Amino acid sequence: MIRTNKNIATVLAMVALFSCTDLEPKIINFTKGNEYLAESAEALREDPTLTTGFIEPIYTPLYQWNGERNIYALTESSTDEMVTPTRGTDWYDNGIWIAMHQHTWTAENSIVANGWNDISQGVARCYEVFTNLVNMSADDINFREDLKPYLAEVRTMRAYYMWQYIDMFGVLPFLNDQLFPDVMNRVDGTNYIINELEESIPDMFGKEDGVEVGKAVKQTAQALLAKVYLNRAIYEGRSVTDADMDQVIANCDAVINSGQYSLGADYFDLFENNNDNSSETILALLNSGEVGRGFDSQAHTFMSLHYNQSVNNGQPWNGMCVPPEFFYAWDTDGNNSNGIQTTDTRFQDDRYLDATGLHLGFLYGQQVDSDGVDLEDRIGNPLIFNPDLDDITKAKEADGVRVVKWAPDQDAAIPQWMDNDVALLRYADVILMKAEALWRKGSDGAALTLINQVKTQRGANNISSISSDGSEILAERGYELYWEGHRRTDLIRFGKFTSGTWWAKEASGDFRNVYPIPVTALSANDKLEQNPGYN
Repeated sequence: MIRTNKNIATVLAMVALFSCTDLEPKIINFTKGNEYLAESAEALREDPTLTTGFIEPIYTPLYQWNGERNIYALTESSTDEMVTPTRGTDWYDNGIWIAMHQHTWTAENSIVANGWNDISQGVARCYEVFTNLVNMSADDINFREDLKPYLAEVRTMRAYYMWQYIDMFGVLPFLNDQLFPDVMNRVDGTNYIINELEESIPDMFGKEDGVEVGKAVKQTAQALLAKVYLNRAIYEGRSVTDADMDQVIANCDAVINSGQYSLGADYFDLFENNNDNSSETILALLNSGEVGRGFDSQAHTFMSLHYNQSVNNGQPWNGMCVPPEFFYAWDTDGNNSNGIQTTDTRFQDDRYLDATGLHLGFLYGQQVDSDGVDLEDRIGNPLIFNPDLDDITKAKEADGVRVVKWAPDQDAAIPQWMDNDVALLRYADVILMKAEALWRKGSDGAALTLINQVKTQRGANNISSISSDGSEILAERGYELYWEGHRRTDLIRFGKFTSGTWWAKEASGDFRNVYPIPVTALSANDKLEQNPGYN
């Protein structure tokens, strides 16, 4: 049910209540007074389709995902897919990266604070836009009816940001009915998000309605709802139920049966420049090679490549790389001495090798420039990416396999401004979520069919069984979704995040399945309490 808020200014106070610093979040000013709202309402009443532009600010906070030390880092840098070792004096950054990898972060870690702020921006902007739309249409039933799909779109995006609060921090800050700051616990917050999505879906446009790329549609809400139900047992601290898995299957089926999506015929086309019409994208972060939005998706290439691997005349940063275990997991013959033997097209692709000297996927061994000439590191040693890293506190320049998932945009006006859209929710994930739900209900055969459907499309060997711990499902999600921001949640769901060990990371306490509330957020909202284990 839509509730009309009484005071726009009070809603905007959420900016201060949720954020950690005076700088975040930066909110576009919608409070230009009654005259502004009246003019906007008149325009939208005459042409409700203009509302799609009015609500555009709800998507702007997604661009924070493009950075390397914020919400994206929270999803990947604490997992077995990514590590950022200290290389000489580079990438120490007061120990924040080592802490992320070794699960020793504190509430003072700047990455944790940045991630919280990223979510805060999203929630606050959605509250702003939603409130303005509700107030505009408060006295006009027909106008409110016209705005229904747009209000549902805003609620869905607000649920998306709120889900990140629940998933990463285990709490949900919100404004109560009296417009005072409050906090929901993880159970109540999860149920609130489920209710928001289930109420929104009937009113939403579907992809079949020709909605422009980058907007949340009915299938976006269904995919997100499936993800929430898949993780609900974790969020509520209980065992998995068939009822939850039935909801996962039903919502995945709704996306699948819509006929609007299909597995991409070419894996790396999904991450290509000008990938607006990808057959898999369900929720996209739209990047542009002509418009700067901070460090656009090129950052996820820059952060991994060596300084001397120039991309479009831009210098990379020689930071993130892959822990050895995740790299060697791709090898199908089990013999690490003869390189990675695999037919899986997700592992590596050479379509840009001649033009840039770069493979897509995993980069290891001797690196070359666009002329095929062997590259050197900064002191003249051959630039040979070594899968077996030395020491996390004193790694060599070339230690660690690198990843290029989003193809370098060679036509970008500025190196960081890429035209590669980023799929935050995509179709292969939906297929694998349904497979996991079926497996958790005991339908191994049906789950295998779906997993092998993905594997076949990617040229990988099929599997014939699923172990009792579901390790094959977790592995397949890693092969398909590596470096896309899903791994932390997946490891937690399979009980491998804190108990798991990998290069330079020992088992950690289960309290680290959620991050601490940043100290500055605690200061800004006295309703918040620090998560257990971080006091």
